[in-house]
Amino acid sequence: AGIYFWDFNATVLWTTFLWLPLEVVASVFFIKGIKLAPLSVGVPFFAFMPVFSALFGFLFLGEKIAPPGLLGIGLILAGSFVLSGGSLVTFLKANRGSLYMLLSALLFGGSVVIGKFVIVESDPVFFAWFYCAVMSAGLLPIVGLREILRKENYTNPLNVPMGLLFSFGMVSYTLALERTLTSYVASIERLAIVLDVIYGRIFFGEEISRNFWGALLMVLGAVLLAF
Repeated sequence: AGIYFWDFNATVLWTTFLWLPLEVVASVFFIKGIKLAPLSVGVPFFAFMPVFSALFGFLFLGEKIAPPGLLGIGLILAGSFVLSGGSLVTFLKANRGSLYMLLSALLFGGSVVIGKFVIVESDPVFFAWFYCAVMSAGLLPIVGLREILRKENYTNPLNVPMGLLFSFGMVSYTLALERTLTSYVASIERLAIVLDVIYGRIFFGEEISRNFWGALLMVLGAVLLAF
């Protein structure tokens, strides 16, 4: 599909040197966050991403934050307060996985603004393909050739459906970025946070009584940021 919609240009080239380092480091932080923290504890902090993307969108794209968006930021902060038990700094010190997720949200919040700029100047379907190809190359030095060549990594029956779902998600994501504000896209994407908290309970038996309500506040705040 990427070849058919080929739209490589100078903007795609020079912005790659901006977003690729951010995306690679953000992805590493994201994976570390999932690994070190329960889903219901770490993933909700990814709700800060639309806060960062709204800030970067305002600074670099001139996208203004409306009053409901300011309320949304307040709800995200309130949700993080509930989730952390009242002391966010202490909580993040004790839960490094959540800290990594917050750092990932910061970096992704910046890179999504660059991605918005590129998609406007290119074809969204092409960029979805280009992004995956370049990200794979960018992660190669971190993952290591030996790990990539391990046969065990290719025997999981979930690999194919995960790949198809990821591809569909990337195309949908880039099409959305082309048609609306970056903060809108980031906000809707954050709805997955509540699902991740529920999945943590279903598949890993995590206690989510307090985490769920904190995550819900953060998601509501993220949605308000779209207005």
